[in-house]
Amino acid sequence: MKISTRKVGQVLAMCGMVATTTTALAQASVSGNVTLASDYVFRYISQTNEEPAIQGGFDVDSGMGLYVGTWASNVDFGDDATIEIDLYGGYAREWDNGWGIDLGIIYYKYFDDQANDSITEIYGGANWRFLSAKLYYSVDNGLGIAGDTDNYIWVEGGIDYPVGPVNLAATVGRFESDDFDDKYTGWSLGASVDYFGLTWDLTYYDTNSDGEALFGDVAKDRVVFSLSKSL
Repeated sequence: MKISTRKVGQVLAMCGMVATTTTALAQASVSGNVTLASDYVFRYISQTNEEPAIQGGFDVDSGMGLYVGTWASNVDFGDDATIEIDLYGGYAREWDNGWGIDLGIIYYKYFDDQANDSITEIYGGANWRFLSAKLYYSVDNGLGIAGDTDNYIWVEGGIDYPVGPVNLAATVGRFESDDFDDKYTGWSLGASVDYFGLTWDLTYYDTNSDGEALFGDVAKDRVVFSLSKSL
């Protein structure tokens, strides 16, 4: 049977696509994590009304920079919401000179009986060795955060520095919205250590008076202890 040059080219192209896909699958890795915490603090605000949380998630890394993942936790905002599930994906890369970038999108879903119970943010960040900075911008604000506006930004900088077996971490973050009455600053200082297959973490969180005015007691200073396990 005579095979045309065109068909040979198509077969070779298909073989190349299969080989590329196979290589990508071979490079991909899946990881998981589970955490028990005395409080779920997000952007320096308690999300569980100062009560304990159990959390966990999975990540898929393509090995070529692209990644997707999901993460979940119990929540308590004083309404019907009890579960938060996040979905995210993006592109991250690090270079030999210590620089790195992270670009992506994240979707926060809160399960309750309300119609508007989700937020979508896009984010971009950079890191250099033990320093990092990242900015989040809301493209869909279904929870009514920042008053009647849909858009807000969250910018945060951090330091992660190992001292022997202990990893020291400090962050500072700022919330701003189109409604200039909705703004606050928060910060944290913590230490973690890996021992017996677990990561033991103790972190102090606090916000300024604007944070307390917006959120009340759940924005006041607190110390959170957590145990996490990588899977």
